[in-house]
Amino acid sequence: MKVQAYAATEKGVIRKVSFSLPPMDDYEALVENEGCVFCNTTDKMVIENLFATPDYPVLFGHESFGRVIRVGSKVKKYKVGDRVICSNALVNGYNGTFYSTWGGFATHGVVGDLQAYLDDGGVLDTQNAYRGRYAANQIIPGDFSKEKAALVFPLAETAGAIMQVGDLTGKRVVVIGTGVVGYFFCLFAKQFGAEEVVCIGRRQERVDVALSCGADVGFADTAAAEAYLSGRADIVFECSGNWQIFENGMPYLKDGGLLAVYAVPHQPYAMHLRGFPENFSVKRISPDVAGALDAVCTLLREDAIDTGLFLTHIWDFDSVPAAYEAVVRGDVIKGLVVIKSE
Repeated sequence: MKVQAYAATEKGVIRKVSFSLPPMDDYEALVENEGCVFCNTTDKMVIENLFATPDYPVLFGHESFGRVIRVGSKVKKYKVGDRVICSNALVNGYNGTFYSTWGGFATHGVVGDLQAYLDDGGVLDTQNAYRGRYAANQIIPGDFSKEKAALVFPLAETAGAIMQVGDLTGKRVVVIGTGVVGYFFCLFAKQFGAEEVVCIGRRQERVDVALSCGADVGFADTAAAEAYLSGRADIVFECSGNWQIFENGMPYLKDGGLLAVYAVPHQPYAMHLRGFPENFSVKRISPDVAGALDAVCTLLREDAIDTGLFLTHIWDFDSVPAAYEAVVRGDVIKGLVVIKSE
C-alpha cells in the first residue's frame, strides 16, 4: 500500500513523501489516520535533530488517531472500525530509505496487539524490541469529535503522570512551566482535587493562559511567587525542563513536601541542601497514557475539558510545513492536522 507522509529531509526541512507501507504482520492492524497533532516539544526536537533523530529523512508525529481498516490473524485487541491512537507508519523504525520516530503524519499506519504477541510466547528482545511501541496503541471512543479525539493522547500523557504522585485532594500544588504541558498540569491538578494550584512562568501572557486552564494564582515574577508561597506548597511539579529546578523549586516546598519532575533537562542537576525543607522527596514522573485513558475520556465526554482552550489551530494535510512554522513561532498551544476529511 502506498502511503503519503511527512518527513524531515534535513534539519528543519519538511517534505511530503510517498512510500510503500511494510507488510502488516499477524499481530498488527492497519489504520487509516484521521488526524495527527503536533507535539510542540518532541516533533520540534526530532525535526531539528535535537532529540531521538536517528538520521534523515525521518518520519515524525506520534499524536495520531484513526480507524482500523484491517486486522492481522492473531490480533485480539482490535476489530475493524475501532478508533485508535498512535499508529506508526514504520513500526520497526526503518525501511531502507526512511527512518521513523513514529510517523503519525501519514495517511496510514499500523497499531499492534502487544498482549497477544506476549501471550503467544513473544519476547521484546533486540530483534523484536520495536514491538514495545504497541503499548502506546489504545482504543478511544469512536463517537468523539475530531477535536476531542485529537486531545485524548496528550491529555492522557500528563494526567497519567500526575496520577503517579497520589491523591491531590486538599493539596497546595505549584506548577513550574507555562508550555502546553504546564497548562495540562494546571488543568488536571485542579480536576483531581487540589485546593490551590499556583502556576509560575516567565511570560505574563502565558501565565494568563494557565489561569484559564485551572490555575488559581499565577506569577511571571519569581520573587513575587516566593513571597506568596514560601515554604507552603505540598507538591511542586517541574514542567519547564530547567536544570536549576532544585534551586528554583525548593523555596516553595514545605517540610515533607514532594518535588515531582516531569520535564528532564540535558544538563546535570545541581543541588545544595542548605536551606531546603526537611524530609522532602523527589519523584520522577513520566507519561502513562493507558493508566489515565478512561479518566480523560470520561472528562471529555462530560465536557469537563474545554477543547477549544487547548486546540488553537486546525490545518489540512497539505499544510504541515506551514503548521510547523506556526509551532516554532510559538503561536500554537495544540494544533491538529486533519488527514482524512469527512
